[in-house]
Amino acid sequence: MAYTITWTMTRPDAETALPTVASFSSANKSEHDTYEADNSVVKGYSTDGLVTTINFEFTDKAAYEALDFMSLTDEESVRSQYKAALIAANITCVVVDSDGVEIANF
Repeated sequence: MAYTITWTMTRPDAETALPTVASFSSANKSEHDTYEADNSVVKGYSTDGLVTTINFEFTDKAAYEALDFMSLTDEESVRSQYKAALIAANITCVVVDSDGVEIANF
């Protein structure tokens, strides 16, 4: 059964832009895209007003757990910088998986 991770980010107003991973590290963004494609990760985006949702779908939870995203260029730094940028812009972020587990909420 497929396993999903969903990020829901809510901007405080229409003037606030979502930061992009590429703005912190274009190498990391490129590697992520390739790594996800090579590992059959399906990524989808949707926006409804101030709310942007990003869905990551994996073949199953074991396939997700086998991935090593931390091996990608600048991964630790990008994660830290991206979270800090969301917080600084007052963008809320809730990350949940298809098992109903809340992975992050800030």
